[in-house]
Amino acid sequence: MRSARWFLAARLGVIALAVALGVACTSPTLPLPPPSLPTVSVGSEPNTFRLKSDRGAIPNALIVVVNRNELLPRSQRVEGTIADELGSWELEIVANAGDVVDISQEDGTTRSPSTTVTLK
Repeated sequence: MRSARWFLAARLGVIALAVALGVACTSPTLPLPPPSLPTVSVGSEPNTFRLKSDRGAIPNALIVVVNRNELLPRSQRVEGTIADELGSWELEIVANAGDVVDISQEDGTTRSPSTTVTLK
């Protein structure tokens, strides 16, 4: 009789573990972290800046840069690139000194909070 109780308890434990693992698989994943602050330098053309980050993003993430300067045409306010397999990326954006840009990364359907940079 004792072995029957032990067997029943063991089965219930296995069932409880399977249910817990099933629930864990459907729980939300951790949010993406914002990308690291990039280095900022003067771009190759007037009114441009070069942003570069070495391993500051999720590998292969979509990097989106939005310039808050509403005086720029909309087509010049958003730029993007894809990080390499190490999470490094760089791009050149149209901007003026003092502009504020928000940089985020996307992986699949998940988007990170923004990293904010004032261009100097």
